[in-house]
Amino acid sequence: MVQSDSNIMDFINAFLQQDLPSRGNVETVVLCGSYALGKATYHSDIDLCYISEISNFQRESLIHLGREFQLMIAPWSWYEHVVKEFERNGTNIATITVMLATGKCLIGNTERWRNLQSSALSSYHDGPNHPSTEEIRKIRVQITDLWEDFCDKEEYRERQWISLEILRKCVEAQFIIRKWWIVKTKYQVDELRVRDASMANLLDDCLESLGSKEVLEAICSYVLGPVGGWMKDSWKTQEN
Repeated sequence: MVQSDSNIMDFINAFLQQDLPSRGNVETVVLCGSYALGKATYHSDIDLCYISEISNFQRESLIHLGREFQLMIAPWSWYEHVVKEFERNGTNIATITVMLATGKCLIGNTERWRNLQSSALSSYHDGPNHPSTEEIRKIRVQITDLWEDFCDKEEYRERQWISLEILRKCVEAQFIIRKWWIVKTKYQVDELRVRDASMANLLDDCLESLGSKEVLEAICSYVLGPVGGWMKDSWKTQEN
């Protein structure tokens, strides 16, 4: 297993020397994800974005000397569209934007790449869009329905099982409501501790007393309180 920064870069460069000749004209290669952020663990994949004037988008997973490389291969126009329009118009999922904003260019540090990363950084620092009224309604309905299901159950294991789903929904909802970019599950608790210590403490209480009605109600109320509380209102959806 590769450990040091210098060793991992040597390993990545050796992979690129083997892989790139078969790709044609790859103009820019960007190291993304946990290795670019300095958060890599024993099981982390090595994420690379290949950018060129190829005709289509594709993803590949390649095993090289026991390590998994995740490749995102796309033309410039695809990356530019995703960063400037597609993810910019969504709620709080910006996978490609975050990858490019925090990535490290390994090959092809051109003006076009710097402009693309600048756009990604701008969107990243601006944060997600405010959730719509419909998105807030869905959050309130989902958590309220799960809470009522929890209250209806008497068997201890069933209450614990529903508690886990409620906690997952509450954490997801908090990222949307507070306008935070979503992160992988393995980073969510750390992100909560940095951004919202009160929420993190409530989550700790719930996990320590899984299935407890009192602490579960507290975290639900904490999340839903600022956006209208439990869904007890009449509502309807509208077709676009």
